[in-house]
Amino acid sequence: MAAFSSQLFELLKSYVLASSQLERIEASDCKILSAQISDKTSHTVSETTLKRIYGFAVSKFKPSLFTIDVLSNYCGYTGWEDFCKKQDKQALNASNENLDWDSLSHKAAKITNFTLQALKNKSGIPFNQSIRRNFLDKHFETFLNGNYAATVLTAPPGCGKTIALCHWIDEKLALNTTAENNDIVLFFSSNALMNVLISGKDFNDWLLALLGYTIEDDIISLLDNTKRKEGNFYLIIDGLDEHMFKNNWFELLLDQLMDIFSFYQSHKWFKMILTMRSANWTNNRHLLDYEHTKWFTGLIVDQQTGSNVPPFNLQEIKYLCLKINPDMQVQLTADIVNSFNNPLYFQFYYKQHKDNFSLSNFDHTSIYDLISTFVLNKIYLGHYASEKALLLKSLIENIDFRARAYDVPKLRVNSLFNQHGQAYKELLSVGFLKETNTSNDSHFNTYIQFGNKNFLELAIANKLLQDNNNRFDEQLIELINHLFINSELKIAILKWCVMYAIKNNQQKNFLYLSNADLDHKEKSELIFFLGDLFNRNYTAQSNMGPMVNYFKQDCSDGLFYYLLGIEFINADYKKALQSLLKFELSDHKKILTYTALAITATLQLDMASLELYLVKLNNFSSESYLEFTISPLDCLTSIYYFFKYGIIKKDFFVKITRFYFNPPQTAGNPDQRQASELIYLLAGYTLLICQKPLKMLRYLNALQKSNHKTLKDNDSYTFFLKILTADSYFLLGKVKELKTIHDHIADLFKTKENSFTSYMKLAFYSLKIKKAILSREYSTIPSNIKYLNLASDKSGNKFSKIFTINLVVNQPAIINQDPAFYKQLAYNNAKLLRENGLSSELFSKQDISG
Repeated sequence: MAAFSSQLFELLKSYVLASSQLERIEASDCKILSAQISDKTSHTVSETTLKRIYGFAVSKFKPSLFTIDVLSNYCGYTGWEDFCKKQDKQALNASNENLDWDSLSHKAAKITNFTLQALKNKSGIPFNQSIRRNFLDKHFETFLNGNYAATVLTAPPGCGKTIALCHWIDEKLALNTTAENNDIVLFFSSNALMNVLISGKDFNDWLLALLGYTIEDDIISLLDNTKRKEGNFYLIIDGLDEHMFKNNWFELLLDQLMDIFSFYQSHKWFKMILTMRSANWTNNRHLLDYEHTKWFTGLIVDQQTGSNVPPFNLQEIKYLCLKINPDMQVQLTADIVNSFNNPLYFQFYYKQHKDNFSLSNFDHTSIYDLISTFVLNKIYLGHYASEKALLLKSLIENIDFRARAYDVPKLRVNSLFNQHGQAYKELLSVGFLKETNTSNDSHFNTYIQFGNKNFLELAIANKLLQDNNNRFDEQLIELINHLFINSELKIAILKWCVMYAIKNNQQKNFLYLSNADLDHKEKSELIFFLGDLFNRNYTAQSNMGPMVNYFKQDCSDGLFYYLLGIEFINADYKKALQSLLKFELSDHKKILTYTALAITATLQLDMASLELYLVKLNNFSSESYLEFTISPLDCLTSIYYFFKYGIIKKDFFVKITRFYFNPPQTAGNPDQRQASELIYLLAGYTLLICQKPLKMLRYLNALQKSNHKTLKDNDSYTFFLKILTADSYFLLGKVKELKTIHDHIADLFKTKENSFTSYMKLAFYSLKIKKAILSREYSTIPSNIKYLNLASDKSGNKFSKIFTINLVVNQPAIINQDPAFYKQLAYNNAKLLRENGLSSELFSKQDISG
């Protein structure tokens, strides 16, 4: 009986298609082909088997003898042995004179087309909806124009290496068809190489036989100058990754591959292209003689992973979206680009939304949902699920959190792999783990890493929950605070724990979130995440279940007041506030929520929304406002009248005057204090908008006298009180006093910039511009306006931007510094005012009397 030969089986597959008059096969053709085989041979090869054979379904085993016998019979042979004998005979009878460049190209094209079809069928996004990558053109342009014989595409799994390469090969074959070049492309995946190793054949001999040569021949004997046409011979191997091979087979394959490279590398027409995971490249590049001058490794775009495949850029994401759904309105935010620049996550998202693809479903919880689905399918529902879970838990136990050493030395955990070897291989296979060897001549250093930062954060969160009896409570928050002081992992781990809590009916414990040690920016991220989580669960809830009851009660004080803060204002904060309205809030909390929404609308110059929220606030009884020392309705109504009619409501200033002559004592309850501080800042900004700096200073002085809380420099309430004080000094022209506050906040910004929210950054850059105006440091203004615009765009705060820029464009001495710049600035500012229905006179009138 003839042994199984992968190259002859590939040839048989092409004969089957030819007998069926199919140039290319689609998944839907397999059912028809199964019927045709049955009709002709009276034997059945199932549709599922055919899908495995042609790459539409995963197959870990060779086809059975029965299957290949039936397929051989379908093609006119008595069986597989007859097919093999006749092919061998044809190969022996073939004359070298007939084996020219064209025949070689034809044979290589058959193999390449089958490989392409199989890989395209496995694409996470339908191949015809995927996109070509521009970086690859630049990579291959440098490779082909230089004196190189080999190159590699290296990146973590799921980064789009294979699909990008398939697009490039498609274009090469298309050029061959139109006779624009004479390149030969021989392309196969590493799956095909496993059978070579199993059979015990040498890779070079197998390659020659695949192309129709006897072992005595070699390609060079054919490709001499008398027979070779102008063109390159491309040997392309996709997915050359160690985890796919047994024992030392991978190293044996690399050795044989290097023999081929060494033999042909001096010939300009020979080009070898490999794709492999970056960890495998790092671990095995020494075997490939990667420092040889004939190797081109390209530009490493990520030093941490060693990848030379860049992530998607904004234009690529936009183009990919439109290919999937041409009718889609594509509006890409920074969050979307940062999340979907990883092709793996874009693919996950597509699979969840392929029936009605749109990015309108994207929010702060989306990436966490996508990763959860991936982990469920690839780890918890796959083979060796319990072993994988135990292995991951053990790996986390061996992480040194204090040293922030998240890579685990292999020697420390090697016994785990003896216990859970197959589970480890599968975790490597799906890319959840990777093994990296950075040993040198004096030190062995192989360590285990998680596939990416998201996987690490999830695994840590799961371990912490397990150690805490799967409870989201005060002890868990304290543990996270203790282990992750000033750690960038903390907020993501906390989000994973929050997701776990809401999926397991522990959301009542969200009140403990106020115990988390988070800076302002981290807290804003968590608040936006919670808002999207509430909105999503409220929309998805059925008439039964725990989430229904959760929203049918008041939001706990601990959670509600945790979500209040003027520093969080942007479009995402608006959604978080709206999620609170899904609870059965008390009137007091409703007033605070609508007040925060109205403040957001004011700063975003959304007058329509401000009117809507004023209507809501006016619907509450006067008794409901008795709990407030300053009525938020009075503040917001004064702002509205000023913007809408240019009118300053005198009765508001009368009430403020009463307040600072008889200020109340600050509430002792932290929750009540949080609410009071929001209203106090609102009143301060009302005075600023109406440009009453003297009243502002008296008001701020009264607040400081009544406040017995120790104000900290990093406290947001303190920060905005200082900003309001500085704004008052600016309107009064007090340079020294303003500079003192500016310098204090500037020192804080130097050390704590990453903790500032976008609105806090906007306030700071506005302060810098005001300080520059009073100090006549006009040359610094353009650069600070650039940062002001960036912070304004991110926070959606148009008011602060317009207010600040109007101060600049109304100063002739500043305009004369750069007339063209300030002319454009004034034009953009006037346009923004018109778009929001406001008059520039509102910002130029200054009645600074007290």
